[in-house]
Amino acid sequence: MTTKLYVGNLGRNADSSELERAFEKFGRLSKVWVARNPPGFAFVEYEDYRDAEEAVRELDGANVCDRTIRVEFSNNRGGRDRGGGRPRGRSPPRRRSRTPPRRRSRSFSGDRYKRSRSRSPIRRSPSPH
Repeated sequence: MTTKLYVGNLGRNADSSELERAFEKFGRLSKVWVARNPPGFAFVEYEDYRDAEEAVRELDGANVCDRTIRVEFSNNRGGRDRGGGRPRGRSPPRRRSRTPPRRRSRSFSGDRYKRSRSRSPIRRSPSPH
C-alpha cells in the first residue's frame, strides 16, 4: 500500500520533476501529481510508509521550487492523518436549512415574559380625584 503526502504552499510554476528530485532522496516514489487549477499544492506517493515519514520530517518547512513548502500526511493513512489532505483554511460551503429557525417560547421562567392566564382586558375603576 502506498503512502500519500500532501505538499502545500507551492507556487504557480511548481514542476513535478523538481518535486520528484526533492522527494526521491528519501525513498522510492510511486506517483507525483501537481495541481494546476487551482495551483499551489501537490500529492506525492511513497511505496514505503517509513520513507514518507522521513520526507515529512525533513521537507516540511524546506525550500523547494523557490517556496517554503508544507508537507504532511494525506487523508489515506487513517489514524496517522495530520491534515486531511485538503489545504488548511478551505472548507466546503455549509448548507443552509430551508426550515426557519425555531423561536424561543416566551413562557420560560423569567417574570418579564410570563403572560397572565386570563386574556380578558384589565378593568380599572376610575380613581377619585
